[in-house]
Amino acid sequence: MEKLLKIAAANAEQADLYYTESSSDSIIFNDGKLEKADSSLSSGLSLRIIKNQRAGFAHTRNLLDPQALVKQSILSSENGVEAKYQLPHNVQAQEKVVYDPQVEQLDKNELIQKGNELIGYVKARTDAQFDLSMWYGIGKSGLKNTNGADLSRIGSSFGIFAQMVFPGTGSGLYTHQSGVSPCWISNEELDELIALYDVCQTQIVPPTGKMPVIFHPQSMHTLLWRVVEALNPANILSGISPLCNRQGQKIFSEKFTYRQNPEDTELSSATAFDDEGTPTRVLYFIENGVLKAIPMDLFYAKKLGKEPTGNGFRSGIESMPGTSVFNTIIDPGTKSLKEMIASIDHGLIVYSLMGAHSGNIVSGEYSVGVSSGLLIQNGKPIGRVKDCMLSGNIYDSLQNIVDIENVSHNMGGRKVPAMLLDGISVAGR
Repeated sequence: MEKLLKIAAANAEQADLYYTESSSDSIIFNDGKLEKADSSLSSGLSLRIIKNQRAGFAHTRNLLDPQALVKQSILSSENGVEAKYQLPHNVQAQEKVVYDPQVEQLDKNELIQKGNELIGYVKARTDAQFDLSMWYGIGKSGLKNTNGADLSRIGSSFGIFAQMVFPGTGSGLYTHQSGVSPCWISNEELDELIALYDVCQTQIVPPTGKMPVIFHPQSMHTLLWRVVEALNPANILSGISPLCNRQGQKIFSEKFTYRQNPEDTELSSATAFDDEGTPTRVLYFIENGVLKAIPMDLFYAKKLGKEPTGNGFRSGIESMPGTSVFNTIIDPGTKSLKEMIASIDHGLIVYSLMGAHSGNIVSGEYSVGVSSGLLIQNGKPIGRVKDCMLSGNIYDSLQNIVDIENVSHNMGGRKVPAMLLDGISVAGR
């Protein structure tokens, strides 16, 4: 790699080399039976060069000819995007500890045995289809550039997902755990899942109208996707984001705080630097409903005349860096999920949604089907809703926050609580 970077330095004004190594395993049970147990290894590197203020890019998984990789990146720079920014100089960053050596010591046969024990526990209490999957792995990555940056990181991850499937559908109720270290699903969580599944045997088409809706942490992605797209500096630069020129203004309810904390090592995406070598930082995007910050990579920081915030990440070696939020947290509120449910006379709790891509995402619109959800009457879930859709705009919905759950749940790369919103448009019968 040193040789490659020297060749790149001799042919361009600036260059950076990004490399990754990963190993992963997965175990999948379908309807209580072991379906597959896979392992995979991968590695690769990518080269970005800046020549004549244009960025060129090339990648490979087998570096046989460093000179050819440099030539390919130089060739791509001839029609590359404008790159008037400087790559970070002599970066010193104290890496976050997001690695647990226990993950490397896991025995697949022991995990299969534990999986069978969970399946046995559930099957002794219900005849529902029960699916279970586990995944775990180790990832290493690093960055070197011609300005003296030399950074590396190592991380571990573990996840487990359990679902009870509704007959004749691909949907159901599920629970999962994920993090840096091995984790498990408790019998108490499975008991709650079974009890909810029993309630779901009654199916109800809810009446059409506006009503309170609890978005379970598992379904919050639909709302957060629209917040993240509005924060994307590409949409700010093009002028299509509703957040253009609104820093310092109240956007959502004062109960809503959405932030990024690279120092929270309970989340697997914690890191001291981004994939461009810029040190990361704590950022409050929305604080008590007020827009505070926009995430920036090197490219958009230069374009918008701002400082980079350490949000330049790559989806893999095949891609150039782009702006991405990570290690995000919605601050918890004061009520438990049970208290939130008990407070509703007539409304819904939704666990999973279909068609999160529907509607104009950048403008905040959504129109989604309820895949798994329960109708609540007089503070109690009474049945599973069917033929039901939710619609609205996050700039209305997140103004009408009634309560936020008092726990933000670890979802792997983010922490999210349940959220009770009022006045959500529900289409049923």
